[in-house]
Amino acid sequence: MFQLAATLWAGAQWTVGYLVAPTLFALLDDRREAGRIAGFMFERVNLLGLACAAVLLTLLIAGGRGPAPRRRLLLVVAGMLGLTLAMQFWIQPTMHELKLAGEAAGARFSLWHRVSSALYLLQSLLGVLLVLGARRRPPC
Repeated sequence: MFQLAATLWAGAQWTVGYLVAPTLFALLDDRREAGRIAGFMFERVNLLGLACAAVLLTLLIAGGRGPAPRRRLLLVVAGMLGLTLAMQFWIQPTMHELKLAGEAAGARFSLWHRVSSALYLLQSLLGVLLVLGARRRPPC
């Protein structure tokens, strides 16, 4: 169950962030529409991440204080969860408000987009550690 939840979360993140979103911007002439669809997809990935984090944390905590690999996986999941919460409830709503403000907020939107992209990359790299850690030594 742990490997499934870890792979589902990281795989969805990689697929939407590095395949679906770039494809939308490459194929759709309307960048606003591409952004709207991508934002919707990122929101769904975040919600999936929250569910997967709940499963993973439950399994890790139920395993008790164990070997170092379990503790490291707990830190990775906690880090990914923290980033997911920040993206879902702070960064994406801020970006949405700036988008609605239009041209006047363009520079601020660009800044928040860069922050969002950097955090998404960090979360994706943590996903690599999660999947590799779950594969090497499943904690459950």
